[in-house]
Amino acid sequence: MTAQKPARDIRIDFFRGLALIIIFINHTPGNIVGMFTPRMYGLSDAAEIFIFLAGLSSAMAFGRSFGRAGFLAGLGRVALRVWQLYRAHLGMFIVICAIIVVANRMFGEPNYISRLGIDRFFQDPGGSLVDLLSLHYVPNYFDILPLYMLLLAAIPAMVLLARISPALVVATSAVLYVGAIVGDWNLIADSTTGRGWFFNPFAWQTLFVAGYGYGAGWFEVPQAARGRITVALVYLVFCAALALSLVRLDGGLFAGMRDILEPMARKTDVGPLRLLHFFALSYVVMSLLRAAPGLITPRGAEPVAVMGRHSLSVFLLGMALSFIGGIVLDQAGQGLLPHLAVNLGGIALLWAWARGAAWFNGQPWRQGRNPPAKPAPAFRIRPARTAPMPAPAMARLRLAPRRAL
Repeated sequence: MTAQKPARDIRIDFFRGLALIIIFINHTPGNIVGMFTPRMYGLSDAAEIFIFLAGLSSAMAFGRSFGRAGFLAGLGRVALRVWQLYRAHLGMFIVICAIIVVANRMFGEPNYISRLGIDRFFQDPGGSLVDLLSLHYVPNYFDILPLYMLLLAAIPAMVLLARISPALVVATSAVLYVGAIVGDWNLIADSTTGRGWFFNPFAWQTLFVAGYGYGAGWFEVPQAARGRITVALVYLVFCAALALSLVRLDGGLFAGMRDILEPMARKTDVGPLRLLHFFALSYVVMSLLRAAPGLITPRGAEPVAVMGRHSLSVFLLGMALSFIGGIVLDQAGQGLLPHLAVNLGGIALLWAWARGAAWFNGQPWRQGRNPPAKPAPAFRIRPARTAPMPAPAMARLRLAPRRAL
């Protein structure tokens, strides 16, 4: 008897799909709708959601492989996924470079190569390609997949430490985070300028480890309590005021404290204020879902959840569409119709792409034109009211094999 595959949690797919939609909107240059996404009203945004859920999903998908199939098999599965992400990263870079070249030839202005900040690649394609392949050249627009690769590659080490004690994983994560904040630990994203990774892996691993630990059952989210929820809500209001102040030119309410608060909310290092904002928001949302589990139902969440189930392919298309959307807004103007076309059209394409991926994953060509017939219901045969058969006769009796219905 084979073990049944655990059912997917629709809430994980829903929030991951929602994060992908927000990432698409926020990455579209000049997109007015981006003014209404969470990044404008808090310190954390869709990137934190994406990385936390990546850790949570990794614990359930990859972490269990080590215990079920052995360490070597688990290592192989992680390596395969990292290889898939590496190919996706390079493919996305090539595709977007092709889009840029076509746009520059068609429109001339603005220079989309400079806008994206990849002049180096076109000025020195040979040297840049070598650095791109070795992840020594990580342009800002293409940095989340390399981060994801490094985090996945660290899972085998996390598994080994967790076998001693999960506390060792958490302690190691805390040391790396403090090193990133205090010691400026980071990797080099451009060897010619010394620029560090925009998503500092020494800091962002904290969210990944938190998600992994929750998925692995190392800790539980505290039950909802009025005092805790009140504190979380007060902090979220404070962060909303802080976020609105930091994006204003005059500094707003916290102008005198900008030099102190801004580094603590910096995205590159997931500053302490930003990290705490994500956990406070997560606690409020989880408490709400516990109190009202009917808010996210499989049927209602499916249009967004299907994008979360096929997150890699949807993410790749979303990054390409966001850049194309920026070109459309440049050339068509900033009116209502271009914004509606870019946002609604882009989200519709992402949904259609996810549905297509689900169709291909189902491999309908193996099922034939007609669905397989349902098996006949089980039934019992009542024993005939006859005298029992003698034992020697029963021993000589051979039953013919059953015919398939």
